[in-house]
This record gives sequence, C-alpha cells and structure tokens, in this order.
Amino acid sequence: MPDYEFYTASYLGEKIPQESFARFITRAARQLERYKSMFDVRPRAGLREPEACALCAMADAMYAFAEEDKRCRVVSASVGSVSETYAAPPELCAETIQSREGYLRALAQDYLVFGRYASGGVG
Repeated sequence: MPDYEFYTASYLGEKIPQESFARFITRAARQLERYKSMFDVRPRAGLREPEACALCAMADAMYAFAEEDKRCRVVSASVGSVSETYAAPPELCAETIQSREGYLRALAQDYLVFGRYASGGVG
C-alpha cells in the first residue's frame, strides 16, 4: 500500500492532508480488494506502480466525496447580507452511491485492467 511520501512525491497528490491519508488509502485498498474478488485485475502495461497509483486516485476521490458531503450538511451560512441554507438528506441516495462507485472503478481502470469475473466471483 502506498505511503504519504509516494502519494505526494510519485503520484503528485495534493488533496488529502497527511493526517487523513491513512484512513482514505485504507478505504481505497479495501475497495480494490473487493474489485479483485469480482474481476481479474491486472496492472496496465507500461505504467510505473499502477496499483499504487490506482489506490491514490481512488483515495483522492474518496476524500473529495467526504469533503463534498461535509459541505452539503451546512444548514445555514451568512456572509454580510448574503444568507444561504442547505439541507442534505441524512443518507446519500442510491443514484449518488452508484455514480460514485462507477467513478471509483473508472479511476482504478486508468491504471489497472479489469478482465472477466475472477474465479469464485459473482457472475
């Protein structure tokens, strides 16, 4: 699993603060393991450290999703004479979850090749 040094120096990531990195890279690794249980996942030819880069890309997206969810929870904000109120549902809708799942898989596929279902996988 890539460390923060790899994330910033090799992958050139900038979004995830160091104190949050372990949580998001671990989530990404678990998601990739789930993909590997369903698909024949192989490194994309010609790329350096494709699995580490896939994990960093997925972690970046997961961090961005978490930040977006935090912003949506703002109930009321005022700056000078401008005031806005937001209300987000307590749970994400199925469409949002499905869209995010597809995006994470697409990011992984930038670096990894997903083949037919893995033996023992669903399908």
